[in-house]
Amino acid sequence: MGSRMDNFMSSWLRLLLLMSLAGNVFAGDDVKTLSAASTSTTSTTSTTPVAPLALLSQFKPLTIASGTFVQNKYFTVLNNPVTSTGELYLDQALGFVWHTSKPIASTMILKDDGLFTIDHRQQQQQIKNATPIATVLMSALSGDLTALESQFSLAASSTNTSLTKAVLTKTASTSQTCIELTPKDETIAKVMRVIELCGGDTVEHLVLFETSGNRTEIELSLTAVAELPKAIREQL
Repeated sequence: MGSRMDNFMSSWLRLLLLMSLAGNVFAGDDVKTLSAASTSTTSTTSTTPVAPLALLSQFKPLTIASGTFVQNKYFTVLNNPVTSTGELYLDQALGFVWHTSKPIASTMILKDDGLFTIDHRQQQQQIKNATPIATVLMSALSGDLTALESQFSLAASSTNTSLTKAVLTKTASTSQTCIELTPKDETIAKVMRVIELCGGDTVEHLVLFETSGNRTEIELSLTAVAELPKAIREQL
């Protein structure tokens, strides 16, 4: 049992690290500080449980979508975040392709036979025991809260809460709704304190708060499409 838990936690940590997809060593001048929300806004923590049906229908799930992302990985030992940008393609029936273009090209692919990474040298590697974790990530990115309900406790909050006020970019609207997902599983809870999803009809901002004090912030711009490009489908 201990070995299985260690493998699971290792997979979580590795996936979170891969989501930086550049590494703080190579970030260099591309590292940028994510703009904080205005400090003049009064912070009033307000996390309110709501009726399950209302909460689960907060976001319109994206079955097939493509778009771009800006990701900032904050480490407690660094003054500035590691910033990466790229494209995201997801199909609930096939998987997802997370391609980082800057600062260093790399790709993370989830498909039926597992989770894989492709580095800037085009070398592919499978990430063991990480498929369930990556599936949770895809559900979060697509706004499919129903798929997450069994593994997380859900609660609604406003963008003025103590969690969101400091991390949303200036482009975030104060009218956005935020949903906090707290892990029910003790193993997940050892690594992830809370996941926060914010947006209008779809998820536009995602923040992963780790128990270590590190956090990953992702700003999404996704659009529903009829099907993914052929070149992407062939990778899945």
